[in-house]
Amino acid sequence: MTEHDLSQSMDPATIARLVDQLSNEDIRWDGTLVGFVPTIVSDSARLLLTNSDAAIPQLLSALEDESKFVSAHVLLTLLSGVEYQTMPWNGLKVDLSADGKAHIDKRQRFELARRWGAWQKATPHPRSLP
Repeated sequence: MTEHDLSQSMDPATIARLVDQLSNEDIRWDGTLVGFVPTIVSDSARLLLTNSDAAIPQLLSALEDESKFVSAHVLLTLLSGVEYQTMPWNGLKVDLSADGKAHIDKRQRFELARRWGAWQKATPHPRSLP
């Protein structure tokens, strides 16, 4: 894809395909003195960042999927511009082992989905997750 292609809005079918390809492994976590920092490591996740409003509804649905909820939460946080803390990372508890591997309890997805749902329903959207 060219730089010009990335700046254009994607159609819903393309966004759905990209969301379908998401995985929690698309995010790499690093610990710093001020908290956790996610790095997006997949092309599909990076492409979704170029289509903020169009991608949000499908990312909200992806929060229910235990294999995608971490990526969906990170992308929603970045796309929405909500203010957030870095520890826990916008409400997501991340445990990093000595080898740098991230461990994230999949049961967190229910609370994250509830909070994002409340954010989506509010008008105007809150500056941080409720």
